[in-house]
Formats: sequence, C-alpha cells, structure tokens
Amino acid sequence: MSTATEPAFTSGDVTYRLTGDAVRAATAHLTPADSADPHPNRSWYVLVDTHLYYVVDLVEKATGAADVKVKTARLALAELGFPVFALAWNKLLTQGHPGHTG
Repeated sequence: MSTATEPAFTSGDVTYRLTGDAVRAATAHLTPADSADPHPNRSWYVLVDTHLYYVVDLVEKATGAADVKVKTARLALAELGFPVFALAWNKLLTQGHPGHTG
C-alpha cells in the first residue's frame, strides 16, 4: 500500500519522516478506533489493514513526534496511500473543521 514517497513534516524544531512500515508497526501498540472503547472526540481515521486508527495517534506513535497537527497527520498518511476518513455531520460536511482543514 505504501509508495516510495516518505512524507516529511516538522513538529516543534524536528523534521520527521513517515514510512509505511513504521505506520504498520505502530498499529501493534495502539488500540484500534473500531474497538469496544472508541474515543468520543476524534474525527479523522486511517484504515491500516483491517482496522481504523486515529490519524494523530498513529503518526505520533510511528515517528515519535509530539503535538502532530491533524492536517499534517492525515495528509502524510494519505501520501503513503493509506485511506483516510473523516467522521462528519452538518456543517462539518459542507464547511469542514477549521482546525483540521486550514
């Protein structure tokens, strides 16, 4: 599923590279979002193999970065070829969430 591209992003003063292998390895350390105990305040998910994960948690676990922005996480995962999904309704469907799209 991953491509030869390794998206890079900066968090704080450090630049991180994300790889498909690191993403898959990080899933072993996270509870899938489609588990019996989902987080009620998350909007963006990524499909890795057969489970959904929260984009920020997955990118932070895969890279060791802290305070990764939602937009950064979802774009990096999408660049690797992972399907990224948003849970949205009402105005979030038509206008988006400014903290996630801007």
